[in-house]
Amino acid sequence: MNLSAISDQGKPVDWWFMYKISGKATRASGGKALGTEYVYFDADAPSSAKLALSASRVDMKNAGALANTLNQIYSAKGAEAQHLGWFFYNDENPITGAVSSSRGHTKGVLAFDLGTNTAFWLVQSTPKFPPQGSYSFPNTGMPNAQTLLCITLADAGVSQSIAKQMFSAQQPLVYLASAVPAELAGQADDPRTNLLKNQVTADKSPLQAVVPFLSKGGVKFICMAKNPSADVDFYNDIVGPTLHDNLDVETWTHGPQPQPLDSDKIHTVVDMGGINLNPLGIDFAWPEADDHAKLAISARSESTHYVCIGDINFTISMKKRGGGTVAFLCEPLWSSISQILVDVKTHLKPGSRAEKLAAERKAKSGTHT
Repeated sequence: MNLSAISDQGKPVDWWFMYKISGKATRASGGKALGTEYVYFDADAPSSAKLALSASRVDMKNAGALANTLNQIYSAKGAEAQHLGWFFYNDENPITGAVSSSRGHTKGVLAFDLGTNTAFWLVQSTPKFPPQGSYSFPNTGMPNAQTLLCITLADAGVSQSIAKQMFSAQQPLVYLASAVPAELAGQADDPRTNLLKNQVTADKSPLQAVVPFLSKGGVKFICMAKNPSADVDFYNDIVGPTLHDNLDVETWTHGPQPQPLDSDKIHTVVDMGGINLNPLGIDFAWPEADDHAKLAISARSESTHYVCIGDINFTISMKKRGGGTVAFLCEPLWSSISQILVDVKTHLKPGSRAEKLAAERKAKSGTHT
């Protein structure tokens, strides 16, 4: 079968992004969100477009980009699935309810078809998702906001490159998977074979990995990841220095946070305090405490404007976990996200180099407020 990210409109698309709204979000006009609404953007949007409130909701079984994409897997039967391989991974298992701290703090779906040479990768932040059997969205995922990015890969070979990185770095907990496709039978050295069997490397050596790859439409993505033995802060020590950018980060930060100064001693990571969609004409806002996103973008002062969607938090506890993020350039999406991030939370030590760098950032481009 021809695998692809499927858009809100039900058509194949090179990639899509959605930001599920927090169920605790409030409206300036009064009232609260349901927690199933989301704002959406995809590769087919014109350069003048911005994040827009979808007419669909994540709890709809047969509508919206998320259900449309995953239903390819749920509906695959018989000969149609003959060459299909896929696996669901999440450190919070929706089938057993078990939570793994030994595997990566990583969540998503990788699917590939060796007959049609097609594949997609979903990177997302929702615990206990996707479910077994048929599409649904967990009630436990509705109170907090979530970020999701789905990419149609250039070919099935790209899924092998991603799986190789995942096998060693992200080390996902695979709780549900297809059978190993016949084409991979006996190929124990193919990382997709290992991951389909919920196997990851036994090597405990610290690892930081950066893997560039292309979408079917030729868009360049960069996946950055680390394993649990790499005792570093993911954003300060890997993402910022790799992209050579200051970063604004919005993640689930229920715990102590690292200092903002990057390991390159040039860039900083600034933690944001919440989301306000009103600049986009959408009457929802919520604080970071209700946000389970795994989002980072280049600061306004940067000349390159990356968007990073992943599955690891900006907290000290994450130094002991594997996980990653996927970075790419999309000016209209970056512009939308830049407008909705609010309230810098990070408190910098007076007189520190980090404070001076942050002040320089503010002087150049202004701080999010």
